[in-house]
Amino acid sequence: MNLKEAAEFVDLPRSIVERLYKDGMINDPVSDYDLKGLTIIAFVRGRIWYLRRFLAPLPKRYKQKIMEEGGLSRAERYALSCYLNAEPGERVLAEDVIQRVQYHLNVRLTKKQIIKIRARAYDVRRKR
Repeated sequence: MNLKEAAEFVDLPRSIVERLYKDGMINDPVSDYDLKGLTIIAFVRGRIWYLRRFLAPLPKRYKQKIMEEGGLSRAERYALSCYLNAEPGERVLAEDVIQRVQYHLNVRLTKKQIIKIRARAYDVRRKR
Protein backbone atom coordinates (compact mmCIF):
# COMPACT_ATOMS: atom_id res chain seq x y z
CA MET A 1 0.00 0.00 0.00
CA ASN A 2 1.45 3.40 -0.96
CA LEU A 3 1.28 6.60 1.12
CA LYS A 4 -1.80 8.00 -0.62
CA GLU A 5 -3.77 4.79 -0.18
CA ALA A 6 -2.72 4.54 3.47
CA ALA A 7 -3.84 8.12 4.15
CA GLU A 8 -7.25 7.40 2.63
CA PHE A 9 -7.53 4.07 4.46
CA VAL A 10 -6.95 5.54 7.95
CA ASP A 11 -8.66 8.88 7.16
CA LEU A 12 -5.65 11.13 7.77
CA PRO A 13 -4.59 14.09 5.63
CA ARG A 14 -2.04 13.01 3.07
CA SER A 15 0.32 15.76 4.23
CA ILE A 16 0.60 14.12 7.67
CA VAL A 17 1.38 10.72 6.21
CA GLU A 18 3.93 12.22 3.81
CA ARG A 19 5.58 14.12 6.66
CA LEU A 20 5.84 10.93 8.72
CA TYR A 21 7.51 9.28 5.74
CA LYS A 22 9.86 12.24 5.25
CA ASP A 23 10.82 12.10 8.94
CA GLY A 24 11.57 8.37 8.63
CA MET A 25 8.73 7.24 10.90
CA ILE A 26 7.01 5.07 8.26
CA ASN A 27 8.08 3.35 5.04
CA ASP A 28 6.84 3.48 1.48
CA PRO A 29 5.24 1.03 0.77
CA VAL A 30 3.44 1.16 4.10
CA SER A 31 3.82 -2.00 6.16
CA ASP A 32 1.23 -3.50 8.51
CA TYR A 33 3.28 -2.17 11.43
CA ASP A 34 3.22 1.35 9.95
CA LEU A 35 -0.50 1.06 9.30
CA LYS A 36 -1.10 0.20 12.95
CA GLY A 37 0.74 3.39 13.99
CA LEU A 38 -1.22 5.47 11.48
CA THR A 39 -4.45 4.07 12.89
CA ILE A 40 -3.44 5.17 16.40
CA ILE A 41 -2.57 8.66 15.12
CA ALA A 42 -5.91 8.87 13.31
CA PHE A 43 -7.72 7.88 16.51
CA VAL A 44 -5.90 10.44 18.68
CA ARG A 45 -6.09 13.26 16.11
CA GLY A 46 -8.63 15.89 17.04
CA ARG A 47 -9.57 14.42 20.40
CA ILE A 48 -9.44 17.22 22.96
CA TRP A 49 -8.29 15.08 25.90
CA TYR A 50 -5.20 13.90 24.03
CA LEU A 51 -4.47 17.34 22.60
CA ARG A 52 -4.47 18.88 26.07
CA ARG A 53 -2.01 16.24 27.30
CA PHE A 54 0.26 16.73 24.30
CA LEU A 55 0.27 20.51 24.65
CA ALA A 56 0.58 20.61 28.46
CA PRO A 57 4.41 20.54 28.63
CA LEU A 58 4.78 23.34 26.07
CA PRO A 59 5.33 26.93 27.24
CA LYS A 60 2.18 29.05 27.41
CA ARG A 61 3.53 31.50 24.80
CA TYR A 62 4.15 28.68 22.32
CA LYS A 63 0.65 27.24 22.81
CA GLN A 64 -0.78 30.70 22.29
CA LYS A 65 1.19 31.06 19.05
CA ILE A 66 -0.15 27.73 17.80
CA MET A 67 -3.70 28.91 18.46
CA GLU A 68 -3.12 32.29 16.77
CA GLU A 69 -1.65 30.78 13.62
CA GLY A 70 -4.03 27.85 13.25
CA GLY A 71 -5.13 27.26 9.68
CA LEU A 72 -2.83 29.84 8.10
CA SER A 73 -0.45 29.19 5.24
CA ARG A 74 3.24 30.04 5.52
CA ALA A 75 2.74 33.35 3.71
CA GLU A 76 -0.24 34.24 5.90
CA ARG A 77 1.75 33.43 9.06
CA TYR A 78 4.51 35.73 7.82
CA ALA A 79 1.98 38.51 7.22
CA LEU A 80 0.53 37.97 10.70
CA SER A 81 3.99 38.27 12.23
CA CYS A 82 4.53 41.56 10.36
CA TYR A 83 1.57 43.00 12.25
CA LEU A 84 2.30 41.35 15.60
CA ASN A 85 5.97 42.40 15.59
CA ALA A 86 5.19 46.05 14.82
CA GLU A 87 5.84 48.56 17.58
CA PRO A 88 2.71 49.84 19.37
CA GLY A 89 1.34 52.78 17.43
CA GLU A 90 3.34 51.94 14.29
CA ARG A 91 1.32 51.93 11.06
CA VAL A 92 1.76 48.85 8.92
CA LEU A 93 0.20 49.28 5.50
CA ALA A 94 -1.40 46.34 3.72
CA GLU A 95 0.54 47.17 0.55
CA ASP A 96 3.83 47.00 2.48
CA VAL A 97 2.95 43.57 3.86
CA ILE A 98 1.95 42.34 0.39
CA GLN A 99 5.33 43.52 -0.95
CA ARG A 100 7.26 41.91 1.93
CA VAL A 101 5.53 38.57 1.42
CA GLN A 102 6.13 38.78 -2.33
CA TYR A 103 9.81 39.62 -1.83
CA HIS A 104 10.67 37.09 0.90
CA LEU A 105 8.39 34.16 0.04
CA ASN A 106 7.60 34.80 -3.63
CA VAL A 107 3.88 34.44 -2.89
CA ARG A 108 1.20 36.94 -3.81
CA LEU A 109 -1.43 37.59 -1.15
CA THR A 110 -4.52 39.62 -1.97
CA LYS A 111 -5.48 42.76 -0.11
CA LYS A 112 -8.59 40.95 1.14
CA GLN A 113 -6.41 38.24 2.73
CA ILE A 114 -4.18 40.86 4.33
CA ILE A 115 -7.17 42.72 5.77
CA LYS A 116 -8.45 39.49 7.37
CA ILE A 117 -4.99 38.77 8.78
CA ARG A 118 -4.70 42.34 10.08
CA ALA A 119 -8.05 41.98 11.88
CA ARG A 120 -6.82 38.74 13.42
CA ALA A 121 -3.61 40.45 14.54
CA TYR A 122 -5.55 43.29 16.16
CA ASP A 123 -7.71 40.78 18.03
CA VAL A 124 -4.59 39.00 19.28
CA ARG A 125 -2.98 42.26 20.38
CA ARG A 126 -6.09 43.34 22.29
CA LYS A 127 -6.06 40.07 24.25
CA ARG A 128 -2.37 40.35 25.21
